[in-house]
Amino acid sequence: MPRAVFFDIGDTLVRRPTVGPGRRIAVALGLPLEWAAAVTRLVFCEPFASPAALAERLSREFGLARSPESAIVEIWRAQEEEPVEVEGATACVEAARRAGANIGVISNIWAPYETGFRRACPAIVPLIESWHLSYRQGVAKPDPELFRSALAALDVPAANALMVGDSLEKDVVPALALGMAAVLVLPAEVIDGDAGKKDFATEKGAGGPLPQGCRAARGLGEARRMVLAALGENGDAGNSRAEPVGSKSR
Repeated sequence: MPRAVFFDIGDTLVRRPTVGPGRRIAVALGLPLEWAAAVTRLVFCEPFASPAALAERLSREFGLARSPESAIVEIWRAQEEEPVEVEGATACVEAARRAGANIGVISNIWAPYETGFRRACPAIVPLIESWHLSYRQGVAKPDPELFRSALAALDVPAANALMVGDSLEKDVVPALALGMAAVLVLPAEVIDGDAGKKDFATEKGAGGPLPQGCRAARGLGEARRMVLAALGENGDAGNSRAEPVGSKSR
């Protein structure tokens, strides 16, 4: 049976800015901050080919008196340059591929950040067989349609797929709902031991323990061992054993 591992991009494979594009654009254009969510939905769910195209759409959408193009160009270029590979990202993806898994990405992202990811992770890009990015698909996580499309693209049943990401709400919960397994990647500096893993869901506002079918990893080194264990690879599994992909055991 085919197997697949899907990765989120921002804060999983590359570090992203602490302020997302919607808020950055809203601040740069002097828009009320409550409009930032609408800007985020726009850039994450529509394929703008250039800063000029986005500037023109923002002008119409928000009735701007002056062209925002110069501000959009600055933010666009910054997003192409800002992504930095997370330590262990290439090793994690390469290990999953060597173990026989098909590799895909499922991410809420806009065009310049995809460019930045491709620049920051040149060894990962050729390993990716399925690109499901919100701005290309017209739908953003946690909408299950993005996950269904990714599974269909690789012809992989949910029970034989694993999602690796940094967000409970956007990566883990929708993946589990479809029958996938999941690894929640926690920044190494955020937690300290197993107790930190159990409390991380509460820190992120989800509350309660991690859901069944999800394992938490401190950084991508630990995530790599969990992914390999889920794929049935024993040599690099260490003490971080995970159930085989699709297992429903506790």
